[in-house]
Amino acid sequence: MIARATVSAATLCAVAALGVYATARVSGYAEGAPAGFSGGFGEPSCHACHFDSDPDSGPGRITIAGVPERFTAGERYPLTVTLSRPEMQLGGFQLTSRFENGGAQAGTLAPAGGDDERVGVADQSGILYVSQKKAGTAPTSAGTAVWNLIWTAPAGDGPVVFHVAANAGNGDGTAEGDHVHTTSVQTAPASPDPR
Repeated sequence: MIARATVSAATLCAVAALGVYATARVSGYAEGAPAGFSGGFGEPSCHACHFDSDPDSGPGRITIAGVPERFTAGERYPLTVTLSRPEMQLGGFQLTSRFENGGAQAGTLAPAGGDDERVGVADQSGILYVSQKKAGTAPTSAGTAVWNLIWTAPAGDGPVVFHVAANAGNGDGTAEGDHVHTTSVQTAPASPDPR
């Protein structure tokens, strides 16, 4: 009798744990993935949870527009992150801007005016992670999601790398059938005035 009760208790715990796992897996991260999933500097990307297909496979892509070839310290640069994939029902992303040498935070990131309902910023150990908010998961047009932010360039003298990972979701509430896209863009400080 005692052995049966122990097995039953263990079975109930296993079922409860499975239920918690399934609930977490289905609910996803509508308010943005936890910090640390940009795909840069050894971090995982969205593919850590949305692994139904290989990253960057099939039609679709993620882009970062507005990154200058050369930046000036303190200058504000409007950036646009665009995720496109046919039949995408929901979209999400995570982006960082870090110095190429060492990976420290490079500059500041903030939602562009009017996009603060769609874009949020989290700080983890001094690194800023920009992600979509719940309102930002809706495509802005068929098969396309766009997010706008502002990057204020740092005073450092090294190259800066932007990493972004994005998930094109099918909207079924699970990780199955979703597609992850990643990219990176680099910029360097403006040449010093030769005077």
